[in-house]
Amino acid sequence: MKSEKAERDFDEKKIVVRCIKIAAIILGIAVLIRIILFPPYKQPAVTGNYAVAIEEYTWEDESRVETFTDTGENRALTVKFWYPEEEGRYPLVVFSHGAFGVIDSNYSTCMELASNGYVVASIAHPYHAMFVKDVNGKVTTVDMDFFKSVYEGNGTRDPEEEEKNYIKYKEWMALRTADENFVLDTILSKAEKGENGPFRVIDSEKIGLFGHSMGGASSVALGRERDDIDAVIDLEGTMLGEYVGFENGIELFNQEPYPVPVLDVNSVRAHEAVEAQELEGFEYVNFFVGRNALDYREVVFRDAGHLNFTDLPLASPVLARMLGVGTVDARTCIENVNEVVLTWFDYYLKDKGELNIKAEY
Repeated sequence: MKSEKAERDFDEKKIVVRCIKIAAIILGIAVLIRIILFPPYKQPAVTGNYAVAIEEYTWEDESRVETFTDTGENRALTVKFWYPEEEGRYPLVVFSHGAFGVIDSNYSTCMELASNGYVVASIAHPYHAMFVKDVNGKVTTVDMDFFKSVYEGNGTRDPEEEEKNYIKYKEWMALRTADENFVLDTILSKAEKGENGPFRVIDSEKIGLFGHSMGGASSVALGRERDDIDAVIDLEGTMLGEYVGFENGIELFNQEPYPVPVLDVNSVRAHEAVEAQELEGFEYVNFFVGRNALDYREVVFRDAGHLNFTDLPLASPVLARMLGVGTVDARTCIENVNEVVLTWFDYYLKDKGELNIKAEY
C-alpha cells in the first residue's frame, strides 16, 4: 500500500507530465501557425555585383515629444541600412513603409538597390508600423486609434466626413515627413563627419526617396519640401501631401508644378477605378500632379493588388491574401517592381542608361 507521500509525489509527477504535454501541444500549434503564416521562402535574387552589409540604428529626435504616449519621452526612429561593403561613394535612397507596414516591407527592393551600388535606409515609423523593434530590443506595436482611423470614413464622399479625412491626412503627413526629415538630416550629418558604417560611403549630392502607400505619399511630400532630393517613387500611394486646403466639400490641390522627377506606380485596378471616378467629375490628386509636374511618369501593374508592391506576398501569402493582392505571380511582380525602381534611380541618381520603363507590366 502506497504511503500518502508516495501518492502525492505520483500525483505531482502526473501534473508535471500533463503540463509538459500541454506546453508541447501549445508550442506545436504556435510553430504550425508560424509556418502557415510565415513559411520559408527564397528571397528574389539580386542583379548587382556588390556584397551588401546591413546595419540598424535607433535615434532619438530630441526636438519632438512622442505624441502616442503620455510619458514625455522623445520620438525615436529605428532605421535599417543596406549598403555596399566596397569602399566608394554611392547615392542615398530612403524608404518609408505604408500604414501597418514594417521596416522590412521591401527588403528585396532594398537588397537589389544596395547590390547595384546604393545606400538604402528604411525607416520604421513607430505606432504607424505594425511593430517596430529597436536596437535595444524594445518592441512598439501599432497604435489602435491610428489603425481604426485608416479605415474610418474612407470612400464615403460625404463632405463632412471628407473634411475629417482631410484633417487626419494632414496630421499623418506632418508626422511622416517630420520622421523622414529627422532621419535624412541625421544621416547627412553623420556622412559629413565621415562616421563609419554606411555613412562613410554616402554621396550626399545624390538622394532619392521611395515608399509604399502612405510611405509613398510622404515621400512625394518630402520631395516637394526639400531642395536636396533628386528623384521620387510612389508605390501606389495617394499623394496626400499635395492637399493644401478644403473647400466646398473637396480637397484643394497644390497648384505649383511638382519640382522633382516622380514615378507613380499603381495597380491597374486602382488606376481604372480613379479613371472611372474622374469621368464623373472627381479629380484624382495623383493624376493632377502628373498633368502639372515637371517630370512625371505612371507605370501600371496589371493583375497586381496593393500588397504586391511589397515583399509580404512572398513572406506571408496567407496574410497578403487577407490584406489585398492580385492574381499576378507574386515573385514575378516584385522582381519587376524592383527592376523599375532600380532603372528610375539609375537614370536620375547615376545618370546611367536609358529610362526604359514600360507603361504597363
